[in-house]
Amino acid sequence: MSEQKESLLQGQLFDNLRSLISLIDQLRDLGVQEYIKLPRIAVLGSQSAGKSSLLENIVGLDFLPRGEGIVTRRPLEMRLIHKPDALKPWAVFEVCKDQKFFDFEKVREYIVELTDKATGNSKDVVPDPIVMTVYSRDCPDLTVIDLPGITRIAIKGQREDIEKVTLEMATHYCQDERTIILAVCPANQDLSTSDGLQLAIKLDPTGSRTLGVITKIDIMDQGTDCRKELLGQVIPLKLGYVGVKNRNQKDINEKVRVGVALQRETDFFAKHPLYSQMPPDIMGTKALIQKLTNILFKHIRASLPQIIREIDLKVQDCEVKLAQLGPGLPRDNKEKMQVIWNMLTEYTENLNNKLRGKFDVKQALQKDTQISGGAQVKLYLNDLYNDQAGKNYRVSREYTDREIREAIRLHQGDSIPGFPSFDSFLYLIMPQLERLREPAIDTLNEVFTYVDSLSNSILKKVFYRFPTILDAISDISSQVLTEQKNKTKVVVENLIDSELGYIFTNDQDYLTMNASIIPQEDKEDQKSAAAAPQGDNATGTANTTTTTTTTNKSAQQANKDTDPEKVLAQELSRRLDAYYRIVIRNLRDSIPKAIGYFLVRAAQEQMQFQLYNEIMKSQSVMGLMSEPEYITIERDTIKKTLLVLRNAQKLLKQDPQQTFQRQTSEAVMDKVKKTAAETINKTKRFLGM
Repeated sequence: MSEQKESLLQGQLFDNLRSLISLIDQLRDLGVQEYIKLPRIAVLGSQSAGKSSLLENIVGLDFLPRGEGIVTRRPLEMRLIHKPDALKPWAVFEVCKDQKFFDFEKVREYIVELTDKATGNSKDVVPDPIVMTVYSRDCPDLTVIDLPGITRIAIKGQREDIEKVTLEMATHYCQDERTIILAVCPANQDLSTSDGLQLAIKLDPTGSRTLGVITKIDIMDQGTDCRKELLGQVIPLKLGYVGVKNRNQKDINEKVRVGVALQRETDFFAKHPLYSQMPPDIMGTKALIQKLTNILFKHIRASLPQIIREIDLKVQDCEVKLAQLGPGLPRDNKEKMQVIWNMLTEYTENLNNKLRGKFDVKQALQKDTQISGGAQVKLYLNDLYNDQAGKNYRVSREYTDREIREAIRLHQGDSIPGFPSFDSFLYLIMPQLERLREPAIDTLNEVFTYVDSLSNSILKKVFYRFPTILDAISDISSQVLTEQKNKTKVVVENLIDSELGYIFTNDQDYLTMNASIIPQEDKEDQKSAAAAPQGDNATGTANTTTTTTTTNKSAQQANKDTDPEKVLAQELSRRLDAYYRIVIRNLRDSIPKAIGYFLVRAAQEQMQFQLYNEIMKSQSVMGLMSEPEYITIERDTIKKTLLVLRNAQKLLKQDPQQTFQRQTSEAVMDKVKKTAAETINKTKRFLGM
């Protein structure tokens, strides 16, 4: 019973192998390879490495063109489908799917014809592949791409840089992480100098997706062998090496059948004194087929979940881009106006959301780390008078002591000396207040420039597909912002002018701290003297008298040492600093509020209305509304891509067998790993193993 279950499991795994390979081929037919990298096997080697003979051995048929120089001048994608009930093999080409080729001599001729058709009369190589499907009971389930051999010297009819061309083509196919590289190396050449293996190691440094194939083992010099190479002791590869004996030129000339050549290969390795002692899974074409089948099966199975995710993500990306492009441009003017109105609404909503810092789900999904427009505006506003608002800033330090005293002398007028002059205060404070005008206007300009830039960036995204109308809309929006900026500038100028034109404050700290010209430290000294303890009787009286006498003498001495002008200058400096701080505090609030309200908020509230009004007035805007050709092409391209990917999604959901990896339990997967060689027992059967 257990043997029956195991046999059933192996049969299921073999069926899944064909299903997975067929699935990848169908995805490739749909065109998915253009957008998502799909698993494949690429045959890489120099032009004389024996690739053609190797592939014919794998297929079991003689059908590839022969000749001098580069025979394979176009990539040949061979899809091999094992048909155990096929009485006779046949081939079908992608360019003529309805025609079956049962004569493989005709297949060879048609490959040459398709190659010449793409390259003309030259011997150049082209990247456009020939896609051919072979159905046979003698071939395994595989998809293999035969690449033009790497060529160092150009022959007549070829371009001089043929080596560069062939290397670039091989690199294009083999650099993809989902491509299994079948590096073909002749045994009569030093492995380290093999063109195919050198490029494979360059593109796959870890050797995790490169399988080495050593050909021409039978023509090595006597006394030499390639055992070390086959065992990976010279250049190790994780997938290892397989040695094969292909048909030689004499066999080809004598038209020895591939089946006969495969039997001769088996006999050669079985009777060879050295190779017969080697592990059987690295010797011969049958071992290569088994290994390739197993590798491709595991590779597709491991890649399929990620491919599905990539397709889903690509579909989402295309849908977003298509939504951004919107539908094609309508012809009716009313419908055109509706399109414009919808876009204007989208633009103003985006602008408002940006300036208000409203949470945007799309930006969050796109991981947009830029701060919101409103936050950036506040950064500009917070910087206004930032230096002057510092605790250590003193506006009186803008003047020297001499300049302050000179101001007192010049503007004392007819007042009695010793009283602070208000005109002296005005003379000193006015220039400092006037200097506050430029930073305020600069802040206004910075906010305006930023909002205008933000507006234009949003407009470009919204009106992306209508560049002819974009400039007109952009001019109108800039005009709206400019009008609000000019109104705001008047308000800001008035705020500055009010500080210049009317000196006033109700600030209690200012009124309390600057009520007299007596310095605060002198007041503290008087308070300390008044708070001194009183003595009892004669002692107390004596102490009081002594203290009073001492205080009076100190005051008299201080009066003699104090310079009245210095005291007035210090007092005037304190008043300048105190009043200036009040002005800065007021303007740091009032000017940002004015800019925020009269420019930012007003623009948000009036933009949509004024844009709509201006467009309704100007019929020329409607005439400008046309979609450029590149937008139409882009939309059509995205639609085409979306169609391909959605068809791929449908294909992936059709057959439960195609989601084999997700359905198979862990226990079954463990069984698969332990019996990997047995998963292709049907392949062994048709190979006669």
